[in-house]
Amino acid sequence: MTCAATPVAPRQTLGALADYGISATTGFVPEAAPLVTDPDWFSAWGAVARDLAALIGMRRVRHAIRVLPPLDVAQLAMPAEQESVFLALSVLKNAWVWGDAEPDVQIPANPAVPVCQLAAMLGRKPLVLHASMTLQTCRRVDLGSPVSADNATVLLGFPGGSDETWSFTATLGIEILGAPLIAAAADAARHADAGDLPGLARALWQLAEGLPTLIIALERTQEWCDPYIVFYWIGPHLAGWPEPGAIYEGVWPNPVVIAGGSAGQRSLIQTSDPALGISHEGQAGAFLREMRNSMPTLYRAFVQDFAAATVRQRVAVEGHAEPRAAYGVAVEQRDIFRRRHIGLSVDDILKPSGRMGSLGTGGTSFVDLLREARVGTAKSAVGRTGVA
Repeated sequence: MTCAATPVAPRQTLGALADYGISATTGFVPEAAPLVTDPDWFSAWGAVARDLAALIGMRRVRHAIRVLPPLDVAQLAMPAEQESVFLALSVLKNAWVWGDAEPDVQIPANPAVPVCQLAAMLGRKPLVLHASMTLQTCRRVDLGSPVSADNATVLLGFPGGSDETWSFTATLGIEILGAPLIAAAADAARHADAGDLPGLARALWQLAEGLPTLIIALERTQEWCDPYIVFYWIGPHLAGWPEPGAIYEGVWPNPVVIAGGSAGQRSLIQTSDPALGISHEGQAGAFLREMRNSMPTLYRAFVQDFAAATVRQRVAVEGHAEPRAAYGVAVEQRDIFRRRHIGLSVDDILKPSGRMGSLGTGGTSFVDLLREARVGTAKSAVGRTGVA
């Protein structure tokens, strides 16, 4: 049995960023800070979530979860509270499965039922995913400065430590730096659909000139992260449920198979390709489309609505030099990002494991997928006399 996400109906045209809950300042990262205090009725659960690193180290996490009281999450009406409780329950549920010497895929009803109820309310899958562990778990340290990779810490984690914190805050930094690029991409789509070639060229140049900032931010992800710690101590806690799946007691009678947290779930990465009209076939395309089902519903709708935009078609067919030049630079920078992503993934997963067939936390052979995606990116370049 698989776990389906809430379907999203595409629009005819791309809406305003605010229609999708996207901030002009922080992009896909919510402007409102995550809650740092628990509702009174959730305090026992919150205490266990905050003590998770110690409980995992003492091999007592399952005992601590087993004795927690039942929850009624139907009373959660505010989105911030829903996100806060969903984050804690997702982390505790993953800790139940992976937080002891041997995995236990029989998830008891006391976390399974409420986490699935909240997942349905939020339109997501009942698992630790990028939407929670990066977008909802990082808070500012210096309240007088904007949130960034260098001004954030995590509310919850698994083994704890600076490596784990940086693995999430560095990713948060990439998302925030991508905010201007999201706006530029949306402008490019609107100008393309309207046939405004000068406007399209301006938006594409903004996109092309901003992409190197993301490449620099990507390079920083290893700044305070030891790849061996990431692979052996952090990554296993983020894994999903491969075949034959995990049992959610009180929810489904049969095991469910769900892919774990993955870079492919990042809304910024998912947006970058449709924004340029880049499409992927084969295994890479199927994987990326599947990862969209783990994104927040509004962000998933944003990516889907980009699919109807005519950026690449307008550049290829109209033949005007300026939009075509800007588009070419943007695709080249996207290709550079993908190449560097491959290199970092090899450092973080392949080298520590020593196995060519190593899987990422999403359960995929990551090197093959990333290379296939890079080929698809390169093929999207527009030649001087037509589509390359």
